[in-house]
Amino acid sequence: MRCLLILSVLILILPSYAIKEEKEIKVAIYFSGVKRYAEEIKDAISYSWGRHKISAEIITREDVINGMLSSYDVFIIPGSARPYADAMDARWRDEVRKFVEGGGGYAGICGGANLASVGFSGIDVNNFLNPFLLRIANVYVNDEQYEEWQYLWRSNWRYGGVPLKIYINLSENPIFSGFYGMERSIRYWGGPGMRKANFKDEKFGEVIPLAIYAEEPMEVAPLHYWIWKGKWVPYKNITTDIKDTVNLRKI
Repeated sequence: MRCLLILSVLILILPSYAIKEEKEIKVAIYFSGVKRYAEEIKDAISYSWGRHKISAEIITREDVINGMLSSYDVFIIPGSARPYADAMDARWRDEVRKFVEGGGGYAGICGGANLASVGFSGIDVNNFLNPFLLRIANVYVNDEQYEEWQYLWRSNWRYGGVPLKIYINLSENPIFSGFYGMERSIRYWGGPGMRKANFKDEKFGEVIPLAIYAEEPMEVAPLHYWIWKGKWVPYKNITTDIKDTVNLRKI
C-alpha cells in the first residue's frame, strides 16, 4: 500500500512507477463542502514536472462511491472537516482503500491526512471519528480540539496561519531536493503531528518521515482561553505538543 500524508503543506506524490516513465499523471481532487479548496489545489498542481504532465480534475462523494477513482493515479483530499462525515459511509471508505491498495497515490492535507491514519491518539472528542478513518497509514495523529485545533478555530483567515518552522529530513524523495537538513517556514493552521502506530499488517508500507515540526505553536504564537470578570481576561494557556513529531510523511 502506498500513500502520502501532508499536513499544512501541499505536496503532490506520484505513484512509484510514474517517476520512471514519460506519461500523464491523472489526479482526482476531492470536493466536499467548499469547492474553492479543491479549485485552489487544481490551480497549484496543473503543470508539468520534469517529464510528467499533471492533469487534475475535481470529483465528488458520489464519484468516489461509484468507483471513479480507478480512472486516476492520485487522489487528493484538501483540508476540511466534511470528508470525516463522508468517510462514515462504508462504501466511500472501501473505494478509497481499494484505490490505494491497487497502487494509487493518496495526498491528504490537514483533515485529509488525519483521515488516512489509524486514529487520533490520546483522550479527546475527536476520538469518536476513529471507527470511520481509512486506516491506510500506520500512524496515529496528535490533533486535539482543545490544543492544536485552537489554532484553526482562532485563525485570522485573511492574513494566514502562524509561521512555524519545519525541519527537512534527508530522504530519497525528490520533492525537497536541495533543502535536506534545512528548516523551512510554513503557515500553521492547527494541523496534527504524527507518530508511528506499529500495527503489524502487510498492507501498511514503510513510514518515511520527510519533515518534522521544529517549533511548538504555543511557543511561537501563544493563545489563551478567556473568562469574563467584568471584562474578558485570559485565564489559561492553550498548550500544544507537536514539536519533534512528523509534519509530513511518505508511506
